[in-house]
Amino acid sequence: MASRKVKGYKQPYPIKLFYTSNIPIILQTAFVSNLYFFSQILYRKFKGNFVVSLLGKWQEVDMAGHAAPIGGLAYYISPPRDFVDIMRDPIHTLFYVSFVMIACGVFAKIWIEISGASSRDVAK
Repeated sequence: MASRKVKGYKQPYPIKLFYTSNIPIILQTAFVSNLYFFSQILYRKFKGNFVVSLLGKWQEVDMAGHAAPIGGLAYYISPPRDFVDIMRDPIHTLFYVSFVMIACGVFAKIWIEISGASSRDVAK
């Protein structure tokens, strides 16, 4: 920064651009969690509906009522369970990795804008 009043006076001002910490990961996880929740509720209530099946198909995995996504958007935004799943369905893995990276990037950009840490806000 240079002073307008005193000629030759300069002082460094460090600016952290695009520093978002772990907030985008938290937001992405909350988004996925909400999608799972609503998708499961809708699938249990309206199992045969085409639009509900696009959101996610679920399968009971134990007697306690736990379910796992086996189709639809919920399946593709869920992480692969193990290395065998990665080899068996590489499209799922690529979609999942792309989704996480893009969603976190979008949430980071939104967080920077609303938190007041954007370059425009720092310059003010």
